[in-house]
Order: sequence, then structure tokens, then C-alpha cells
Amino acid sequence: LPTVKEYQSVILHNFDDGTRFVKDVAKLGSMKPASIRLLDNTQFRLGQAMKWDRSFFGAMKSSLMKTYANLKVGEFTPHDTVCATITFEGSLPEIEIQQKYIKTLALKHGGICAGSEVGRAGYDMTYAIAYIRDFAMTYGFLAESFETFVPWSKVATMIVATKNRLRKEHSDRALPGRPIVTCRITQLYDEGVCVYFYFCMNFKNVLNPSEVFSEIELAARREILSKGGSLSHHHGIGKARAALMDHVNSSDLKNVFTKIKEALDPENIFGVKNGTFA
Repeated sequence: LPTVKEYQSVILHNFDDGTRFVKDVAKLGSMKPASIRLLDNTQFRLGQAMKWDRSFFGAMKSSLMKTYANLKVGEFTPHDTVCATITFEGSLPEIEIQQKYIKTLALKHGGICAGSEVGRAGYDMTYAIAYIRDFAMTYGFLAESFETFVPWSKVATMIVATKNRLRKEHSDRALPGRPIVTCRITQLYDEGVCVYFYFCMNFKNVLNPSEVFSEIELAARREILSKGGSLSHHHGIGKARAALMDHVNSSDLKNVFTKIKEALDPENIFGVKNGTFA
């Protein structure tokens, strides 16, 4: 186990600045923090709206109050500002060096460090979000996340196109209210990033809402594939995404998988019905 664990957060002007910031962080190699996540503006503001006394988001209040003047001076706008939450793990000397790199890169991209409380609260939201989703269902809201891997060169275009596609699918079905469409970058690699999308819709008086939601998510995944993203990052294919396997693998490769399966398990003892075999 690491001897020291600390948190930090960086406020940046917009998602493009945030993406450039985390791309530079990805180049730090062994000096890269244990974890860094870039929240888009919607997700960042959602976190602020859900603050309560010294709990997950209550801890964010004091640090954000301290940075308010800096936000004004730096011309940060409420509907553009994004936040990167960071976890450091290791020995104290290692973490001190990593923190120096983060501060330098934050300044380079016009960001400011907002403190450990904001950083930790961001991770707390990750742990709580599934419970928030279940709670929201009792009030007529259906929400879920889906993820992908995308190369650095296609991050911006893929995210914008996917968000627009989700909103269009929602509008085309004349669904009630406005959807919540948000994303965050969660894992950094030399070649690209893992991106999580979150989609939330009101299902009041909507027939078969689960089916409608699945149709919208499937359309979004098609958009992701067309813009250079992968079918999945780590959630896998399963049954929900099996319909898109033909967009990823050729018929010849599918045939190879099928023949291998038939040779190793001719009686289908494993009962495989996921992915290629769904």
C-alpha cells in the first residue's frame, strides 16, 4: 500500500483547455499521478448543486469560496469552467514532485489549483453516482453511463458529436423535458483516453422507457464508432452492444471465432451468448 495518499483539483477555463492539460499530464510517465479525471462543465456544476454539510459535496464549499476571487480575475465563466480531480499515491518525496509538475502544467493551460477538498469530493461523487441514479428513478428519471476509448487526435470531435447525437435522439422522440448529457475523461494513456458519457432522461408518460433509452444509447455508440472511438473500453460487449460487433469485426474474423468455439465447445457447455455469439 502507498505510504501517502493526497488529493488535488485544477479548475480550467473550458473542456479544450482541460483536454490539453490532461494530455500533458499523460506525458509525465512515472511522474504521472495515480489517477486524474476531467469533468466537463455540466458534471462539475452538477457536483456544486449537490453540496451538503461536510458530506460528499459539502467539503467542496470552503475551497470553492476561497477560489471565487481567482475565478473572477481569471475570467472563468460558469457555463464553460471544468475541473480535473487528481489522486496522488506513493512516498512523500514522489508526491511532492508530482504536485510540482501538476501546478506547472495547470499554469501553462491557464488553470488554478483549487485544493484537496474539491479533489476528494470529485472522487466521492464517483462512488455515490450509482446510488444517485437509483434515487433519481423514484422521481421519474432514467440514467446510465457508457464508456469508450478514443485516440487523442479524435477526443474533441468524438465528444461533441456524441453529445449532439444524444440530444438529437432525445428531441426526435419528443421526450419530456431536457436531457442531462455529460462526460468525463477518466483514464489517460499514451495513445488516448477513456471517456465516460452519462445520459439522463425523464420517462414520465413514456412507453417502454428502458427500450427507448437503449435505442438512444445504441445510436450514441454508433456515433462514437463513426468518430473513431471503440465499442467499449472495459465494460465489455455482452448482449447490449453485441448488435454493433459487425461494425468492429469483419465477417471473416467472426467466422474464425465461431469455428474456434465449435471446435473447443461443440455441445455449447459454456452456453456462450455474448458478444460475437449473442
